[in-house]
Amino acid sequence: MSPTVADSSSPTMRDLPWPRRFTLGSEPADAERMRELLRDLGAEVWACVRALAASTLDVPQLEFKLVAGEALFTLVEVVTGIEDRIAELGGEPRRQLDHASADRLAAALRVPSAQRTRVLAAEWLQRLVGELRALPCDPLLDGPTERVRRRALRDIVEILEWFDEAGLTVPPDGATATAATRTQPVPAPKAQPVPAPKARPAISDGRPALPARPGTGARDDRFTTFEHTRDYRKAADWQSSGTAYEDDLVELLRINRDEIDAIETFALALYDLVDEAPLEVLRHLARLAWDEARHTAIGHALLAARGEDPFRFQCSMIGIKVRGAMDGWGAWTQITLFGELGIVGPMRRIERAAKERGDVLTAAAFGYICRDETMHLRSSRDLITRHHPAGSLAAAEAITRQRAGALLAQFGILSEEQYQALDNRQIFELLGE
Repeated sequence: MSPTVADSSSPTMRDLPWPRRFTLGSEPADAERMRELLRDLGAEVWACVRALAASTLDVPQLEFKLVAGEALFTLVEVVTGIEDRIAELGGEPRRQLDHASADRLAAALRVPSAQRTRVLAAEWLQRLVGELRALPCDPLLDGPTERVRRRALRDIVEILEWFDEAGLTVPPDGATATAATRTQPVPAPKAQPVPAPKARPAISDGRPALPARPGTGARDDRFTTFEHTRDYRKAADWQSSGTAYEDDLVELLRINRDEIDAIETFALALYDLVDEAPLEVLRHLARLAWDEARHTAIGHALLAARGEDPFRFQCSMIGIKVRGAMDGWGAWTQITLFGELGIVGPMRRIERAAKERGDVLTAAAFGYICRDETMHLRSSRDLITRHHPAGSLAAAEAITRQRAGALLAQFGILSEEQYQALDNRQIFELLGE
């Protein structure tokens, strides 16, 4: 006669002297079934990454862009754990959209931006919470999956809390969301009819076409914008502070405040490359989006600490205007080779100058930003070298330079001949990071 497992409420099970996680469940999924459930769950997380990434451009609120930058990294960390566990169980992850997910994503991207954040919370993030809570992993037999599930659940609930705290789930009547609603479904508004985005060409193997993502970023109406350059001293609102140090500091704070377009650039690269890039590239792009959200907030906060209204400074749009018209590989390469390299030197100089003046906060802020940007440059160059379809860093740079020149000519900013005459420093001054 085969032995049976006692009910978990029986004295035998209840009195075992070890943690609850070392207690058998009653109906665990077997390893093969769990592997398939995790593949479906991972695909759903990637679909959510795409919905958030495209919305990072569509939704103008600064608060959303900051939350989205960190949420993208959090979700990619979550799916990294899921994919690692799938591999341990002998399977391969699935990232491609199926037809149902493609339809859901297209519908989400048709929702007006004013309602989008509530839909993302209610129909995407809450869906992930529900799937994680329902995952039938036994805490003893399948402890590694249970740990992935438990940590992912905490992380995604925290994203919902960020949405709540930033006012992104406030109902239309203006009532404030409370802590009690943070992990409860938020009623989704009815989507208003708007033109559907044009889908990309269908994929030859029968998979659904990926819905088109936006090509440029929307800006918070608290900002005024300019788009002919990233040189703030050529902006209509530029006023000298009276000293070279103060002028350089204000300029660099504005550059960091305007890393909004860097968040958007890396979000677009994520959106484009989920199917084709290796996980290390996708995780790096998500980390870049998070870091640039932090840099944006640092620039904004330090301008405010100086007694300024950060929104009074005009916001440059030229970077996302050009990069948004490129594919994911091109946008990432352009910002890496012509943007991040140009920003490190000036920020190191302002860090040293701030230390000399005893400005501890400014020195610490630029010290951390410089370290982030140095890591971005080093890691991005390595990953582009190894994975860019062009086959080498030099080839990727040449393709990207040519594409940017064509776009600037198309936008009427420079002729292609004028652009090709620029050196890398001048390109940085024109397009920024």
